[in-house]
Amino acid sequence: MKVSLRTILAWICWPMARLANLGSPGIRILMYHRVDSLPEYDQLTVSPSLFRQQMEFLAKRYRVIPMSQALTELASGKITRNTVVITFDDGYHDNLVHALPVLKEFSLPATVFITTGFAARKMQHPRYANPPKNLHMDWREIEQWQAHEGNEVGAHSRTHPYLSRLPDEQSVEEISGCLNDFARAGMSHNGIFCYPSGDVTDREARYVQEAGYIAAVTVSPGVNYLGANRYWLRRTEITDRDDISSFRLKLDGAFDFMHVMLHVRRQRQFARAAHAK
Repeated sequence: MKVSLRTILAWICWPMARLANLGSPGIRILMYHRVDSLPEYDQLTVSPSLFRQQMEFLAKRYRVIPMSQALTELASGKITRNTVVITFDDGYHDNLVHALPVLKEFSLPATVFITTGFAARKMQHPRYANPPKNLHMDWREIEQWQAHEGNEVGAHSRTHPYLSRLPDEQSVEEISGCLNDFARAGMSHNGIFCYPSGDVTDREARYVQEAGYIAAVTVSPGVNYLGANRYWLRRTEITDRDDISSFRLKLDGAFDFMHVMLHVRRQRQFARAAHAK
């Protein structure tokens, strides 16, 4: 029932969203996590077959560019309509196994945001109980990801904490220390940070800028227009519920209003948790 109501509301919002896109085009950054076939539903996992359908749709109808190029175009004063960026969070191994071949097939670039503790195999994302040892890509596998033309790697902290709940010194270490881990591994990156779990306040945004990152992405929904704050870039989450019809609606911004309402509630939850630390 929730899915059908969600879709109905999106179709109601679609005409205005479509009109807004035509009047003022922006760059939409898509947010993925895993691409795999799991025995149980996981909001952060898109099946390989559905991912391929989504990528084929993008290849036929949209202009897909690397994350770094999007930054250049947002600052250039000119944005081409129907421009999209593909991103993945956490650096899962299935991105290499299932997503990369599809990206190669359709010549699409994408950015993976790496949690360096995962890449060093010192820890794994706590979301998954009894995960395989290779839940995440290691540094060698990340190099394989980067070998595809246009593919980039960004930073996603050292251990994937809720940054706003950490003391100042520890939050800074998660952000700037991540860059040090890249350097020690001899790994290049695009200089862009991704806030873990979308947990960000003005403090974390300032630390990211002070650490020398050139931009940062959030989980705030919506599209990025000219003049967008480079340290608060918006993204659109894609899940396994997004068949091609829903995927198209998301690309047109029909879900943005609903996602904004949900995001406001989530930010309030983050704020209460940070205040209670």
